Amino acid sequence: MENKIKLIFADDCRLQQKIIELLSTQLDLFDLQFMADNGSELLRYLGSCKVLPQICILDLHMPVMNGVDTVREMSRRYPSIKVFGYTATDSLIEIRDFRRNGALQVFPKRDPKQMLEAIGRYGKTGARYESPVVVRKNISIISHDNS
Repeated sequence: MENKIKLIFADDCRLQQKIIELLSTQLDLFDLQFMADNGSELLRYLGSCKVLPQICILDLHMPVMNGVDTVREMSRRYPSIKVFGYTATDSLIEIRDFRRNGALQVFPKRDPKQMLEAIGRYGKTGARYESPVVVRKNISIISHDNS
């Protein structure tokens, strides 16, 4: 377990939690330390954590405390944790807000295995991978910002 990437995950959908749990086990890259239903629950866990995780994956839309508010608070309190977004939205404004508040990258929910593989490569080597869908969205966000 020492060479595995310490991971926490927040999503209010139990099915998404189960998918991430199963894929994390299958890929054998991560030590999945905690899963939360919302950002507030995740921050409570981090407040009691003796060893902080390296990576956090946050859903954008969650009750109680959403992904944008959570990543903003995590960036302030736990800057060593690398945060990635995970969302079903196509809203460029919401994705841009997620990134501006601290998410390194935002992945679409339609391919969780590809997301975990990319995050695993980032966690092991620091190399970023962006799928063509993510690249197109990021180009659109940048274009939208410059207009």
